[in-house]
Amino acid sequence: MNTFQAHIADLLACPDCDLLLEHKHIEPGQKACCPRCGHVLHAPKKNSVDKTLALALAGLIFFIPANFMPIMTLDTMGLKQAGSVLDGIQGIYDNGYFFVSLMVALTSLVFPLVKLSLLFYVSLHLKLKRYPHDLPLFMRWYNHLDEWGMLEVYMVGILVTIIKLHHMAHIHYDFGLICFIGLLFVALSSSISMDEHEFWERIEERPA
Repeated sequence: MNTFQAHIADLLACPDCDLLLEHKHIEPGQKACCPRCGHVLHAPKKNSVDKTLALALAGLIFFIPANFMPIMTLDTMGLKQAGSVLDGIQGIYDNGYFFVSLMVALTSLVFPLVKLSLLFYVSLHLKLKRYPHDLPLFMRWYNHLDEWGMLEVYMVGILVTIIKLHHMAHIHYDFGLICFIGLLFVALSSSISMDEHEFWERIEERPA
């Protein structure tokens, strides 16, 4: 029975065509592709844990100024008005769109913060070779939340605002915009640099 379980653990199913393949170790820079459909099964990334940990920490540092400091200041006929991400959410709520403001708050504030915190927690423990019992749970939570962090959608909204208002008002770009761009870049880079296969392999190999 143990031999059978070990053999099953060495098999890998293609997510596209369900072909069972033998799981083999490959080096960073190489790709394992399904011979039937050509789907990329695994593409290891070099120093994935270190890079992911550094990016997650940078994202947490960027988070507060990116969301609570003014993104831009509009100057119209001498009247200046600055706004941050939090101000935008508050403005939507004040106009009576409670559900919309809640969704914007979740996708631009809550979910990105929780996602970065989970990624930092998991990668830090893997770096230190510490394996608490809740590590697999936090890893699964991160995977579920990965689809809900929509900072890029908010960035598109900022760009649309700039395009529509640059003829009507003089726009001053504040420090919050730089931090928000940095946060967006870090969030996308952390998803790219993270080798999910390596993370799960390290978690599964933890001592009993």
